Amino acid sequence: CFSISYLAAQQVNHLNRMQSRGSAGGAQISHSAYDDYKLQLSQKLIPILAIVTSVFNFALIIPDWMMIENLDHRILVACIRAVYSGLVIWIGIKVKSIHSFRLFSASVTVCEALALAIYIFVMLQYEQFDFLIQAFGLMIFILAIFLVPNRNAFSVILSMAGTATFFICSHLRQPNIDPVKFWAAMVYIPAAIVLCAVFASSTERHQFREFIAKSRLEHMSSTDFLTDTANRFRLEEEAGRWMDFCRRQGMPLSLAFVDVDNLKGVNDRYGHAVGDTILVNLAKLFQRQLRSSDTLARWGGDEFVLLLPNTALASAVTLMERMKASVDEQSFVANIKITWSCGIVEMEAGDSFQTILCKA
Repeated sequence: CFSISYLAAQQVNHLNRMQSRGSAGGAQISHSAYDDYKLQLSQKLIPILAIVTSVFNFALIIPDWMMIENLDHRILVACIRAVYSGLVIWIGIKVKSIHSFRLFSASVTVCEALALAIYIFVMLQYEQFDFLIQAFGLMIFILAIFLVPNRNAFSVILSMAGTATFFICSHLRQPNIDPVKFWAAMVYIPAAIVLCAVFASSTERHQFREFIAKSRLEHMSSTDFLTDTANRFRLEEEAGRWMDFCRRQGMPLSLAFVDVDNLKGVNDRYGHAVGDTILVNLAKLFQRQLRSSDTLARWGGDEFVLLLPNTALASAVTLMERMKASVDEQSFVANIKITWSCGIVEMEAGDSFQTILCKA
């Protein structure tokens, strides 16, 4: 138990360190983003596991029927297995509609806990109780718990709780268990849990590294490396999506094309590092006044494009005037005052992204 608890704590600390390094590498890696990634992977696997689990659980009615002599107990066990198989299939169908890994993990844990309770309940109904066979069955059950996508801590806790319950119920069911078999199971089953926890921890680290690498690649392919705004590729994607949406919903859409005045003169006089700092600060100033649905992109060396969904021309003009006032109040590097010029247009019927961009 101490070894397993230590492994769980080490796993959490390791993921936190990896998250910090991932954030420092560019793209902001958050636990919620990683949970979303895990949920997407799990949603593809769970329907298959649900079918396999349901069929296997239903097939166990045959040995149950052979090993349980009491007819009422047979019928009760068969009904319990049938209901559980239906529940698993229902979860396999509904898993696509789950949008939170926390809810997904809770659902999986509840299903596994129910399966464990059914296993121990049915075990106690057998007239011919064989401790060693049931111990082997528990080890297979533990392997299955760690194979199903879930939070590692939940898998470890459930395995430990199931093991403790199994030994208590086995002792109550058959007090005269062979001591050699009993203590062998007491060693091998916790050892199996430790090995599964180590393997699950290693798999989790590999999956997290894969997520970091994927997030960095996506971030680099869609983000301007200097200002951390959208690049041309992402801007065109966002524009196509928002223009179609605004047309369908009858909403306005505006676009502003911003050009920083005389940035070349600043670069020539103060150096390109100063010019880059000005662009970075200007982008941050713009971004603070935009909504989450708006897109700020760097179009060229000293040019920015602002895509403003659900914004009419008059509102866009007001926004840009407010931004202009904010810039006028700012003093950038070396007390340099910056001005900029912009063109603002509203989307009309038949406009494409290139058309509205050229107008701006």
